[in-house]
Formats: sequence, C-alpha cells, structure tokens
Amino acid sequence: MLKIDTHLLKRSLTGPEDECGDTGVIRVTNDQCFLALMDVLGHGKKAHQVAEIGERYLGESHCSDLVEWMNGLHACLKGTRGAVAGLCRLNLLNGEMEFVGVGNITARLYGPSPVTFVSRDGVIGYRMPTPKKQRAKMSPGDILILNSDGIKERFDPIFYPDLLKGSARKITADLMDRLGKDSDDASCIVLRCEP
Repeated sequence: MLKIDTHLLKRSLTGPEDECGDTGVIRVTNDQCFLALMDVLGHGKKAHQVAEIGERYLGESHCSDLVEWMNGLHACLKGTRGAVAGLCRLNLLNGEMEFVGVGNITARLYGPSPVTFVSRDGVIGYRMPTPKKQRAKMSPGDILILNSDGIKERFDPIFYPDLLKGSARKITADLMDRLGKDSDDASCIVLRCEP
C-alpha cells in the first residue's frame, strides 16, 4: 500500500481568494486518491463563480470512470465561460494511475520513469473532444505534479535541484514562488509517494 502526501495551492491574480478562477479537489479513500485541477477561462469574480460550480461537481460526483467524470463536468459547465481540467486517480494498493485532461493543465510524473501526460485540446463546457485516458505506474519516491498555465509549464529539475524535495506542501509553495506567473491565476497539486 502506497503512503502519500498531497497538497493543493492556488493563487488569485488579483489577490482575493473569491477572485480565483483556478480550483482543485483532493479526495483520498481507503485505497484510492482522486485529484482534479481546473482552470476557468479568465479570472476575477465571474471566473471564481464558475470554479465553484466545477468544484462542487468534482467533489460530489462519484463516477467510477474518469472519462465519465470529465463528460459530466462538461455537461455541468455548459453555458458558462468554460474551463480546462485534469483528473487523476491513483490506486494506492498497486500504484496504477489514470489521467484524463482537456486543455492546458500540465501533468507530469517525476521519478526513475518520468511521464508527461498529454491533454486533449478543447474547452470544457463549450467544445470538448472525446476524453482520452492515459495510464502510468507510481512507485515510492515518485512525485506527480498537476499545474495550471499560471505556473511555467516547462522547467528542468536539473536547474532547480531543491524544487522537488520535501513535503507536498513545500513543493507546491516552491512551485508557486519560483515558477508562478504574474499574469494569471495559478494553481498546482502535488502528490508525493513516500519512499
């Protein structure tokens, strides 16, 4: 059974929390961990209102399949300004992980066998292609990072040797402080499998 450490951090471009269009959900049950990161188009109070709708759906829905979950989010956000999102489920018993993404949410697995997940182009709630499920395996010591486009999507850990060290809370704070952009809302989720 994998032991995990998770943390979500989000920051509004304008400062107040009720003006952040980024949101996320972390839900851990006995043998699974579900992660969702969503970035509503734009920022400010109206984007935050849409983010709250998406967060409620993601937190309350209990779909067994990530593609169904993404399709449900699409239906939930119809008629809004739309969003992009990445959904992930980790089986804590065997380390098997699934990811479904639409839009520019970046999802990377760091470890001996690194993986970069590729999200489908589209806008949830407006025009979304058929979601595609991707799989990977997580092992003790691996780190999964999901981040919105408010954080630089490409960085080489070689140039940031301490960035992926410490607790999930420390890693999210370091990502935000060192790689966060000053032109957008920003959010990230870190899931660290303890060695």
